[in-house]
Amino acid sequence: QKAEEALKAARSDHESAYDAEIKKLDDVKKTLLDRLHDLNEQKKQCAAAYGNANVSDDDLIEINAGGKIIAARRGVLCQVKGTRFEALFSGRWEQ
Repeated sequence: QKAEEALKAARSDHESAYDAEIKKLDDVKKTLLDRLHDLNEQKKQCAAAYGNANVSDDDLIEINAGGKIIAARRGVLCQVKGTRFEALFSGRWEQ
């Protein structure tokens, strides 16, 4: 009888600790999602102020590479996020 009660108490303690950790993780997730939303809003504002907010991944970009004109879609040039190409050709700085 005592062993069963001790087991129930231990299980209850573990479930409480588990629920507390889940709550902490949910709070961190919400904080990160809020930050992401704020950053995306800032990105849109910068694009509207300094670039072209109506850019599309299907836009054809012509690049002069050593005297030779190369055409590529904006989406191809920007597919790897955080790269120099993405920064240059995203459309945020076209004005």
